[in-house]
Amino acid sequence: MNVQSIDPPEPRTAAQWFAARRSAHNEDLERRFSAWLAASTANFEAYALCELTWELSASAAAGMTASPAALPWYRRPLVRAAAAAAALVAFGVLTFIQLTRPGVSKWQTQPGQQLSVSLQDGSHITLNTRSSVEVRMSHSRRVVRVLEGEVFFDVARDRLRPFAVQTALGSVRAVGTRFDVLLDSQHLEVNMEEGKVLIRSAAAGGQESMATAGMRATLLPGSPRPEVAAADLNRIENWRAHRVEFDRVPLGEALQELSRYTPVPIRAGSPEVARIMISAVLKTGDVDALRATLKGAFGLRVVEGGRQYVVVERAD
Repeated sequence: MNVQSIDPPEPRTAAQWFAARRSAHNEDLERRFSAWLAASTANFEAYALCELTWELSASAAAGMTASPAALPWYRRPLVRAAAAAAALVAFGVLTFIQLTRPGVSKWQTQPGQQLSVSLQDGSHITLNTRSSVEVRMSHSRRVVRVLEGEVFFDVARDRLRPFAVQTALGSVRAVGTRFDVLLDSQHLEVNMEEGKVLIRSAAAGGQESMATAGMRATLLPGSPRPEVAAADLNRIENWRAHRVEFDRVPLGEALQELSRYTPVPIRAGSPEVARIMISAVLKTGDVDALRATLKGAFGLRVVEGGRQYVVVERAD
């Protein structure tokens, strides 16, 4: 009697991929798994849940690792039993997962605050004022979602785990490099200090473009691809050193930048004041230094208008 070998079916669910990867380790399987994992956030989160369930089910894990290596994963009774046990455990901890989101770390900064964080892969991120990020790390993916603000990335090189930065307007993919991401309601800006990244627009039909050292890529809402220009590395170096520098900039524009670092906004009291050109180097969040600079150079004064705003007016 001829016996024909039957290829195992392609895994379709997170549990099947988890079992397949534990029973057979080869490059082709890993390539297909990486493609499945990158296909959607739901795939990534479902697989992360399997990993957590495995850790919680120590006895099931022992049974799986002790199963005969010669049998394919889909024929092993122990694997099927462990998968069933894992499903029960997953059901029991599902509410906990949704509430606490294990594997997800979140950091944010208040007005005038900056924060440096070392990630478990050896990468470093620095959050500027009024910024917020979520970080997901696993053995196969490195993902940081910038929710708002500005973040500088110093990415540790790992060719097997590309580093992804996700935002509402687009995404950035790197291996090992240094770059700055600025996100607000009007645009996404990526300034490259070294290395190269791929930037993809989140808009329908969005395309992927490459940015290299010394380049700035800007994405506007709905734009299919970024606009590329020279990077403003001096501005990035300044904010990381807790200072802002203006070289013949309209005062209204300068005050808008300074307001990022203060609990209340600073605005020009009139269009005439807003059009005054200013050149100065100031410490971020230092309203007293701003007050002294404006009074000495232009005869202006800073007046507090309650807790909601600070107004700049001409002195009497």
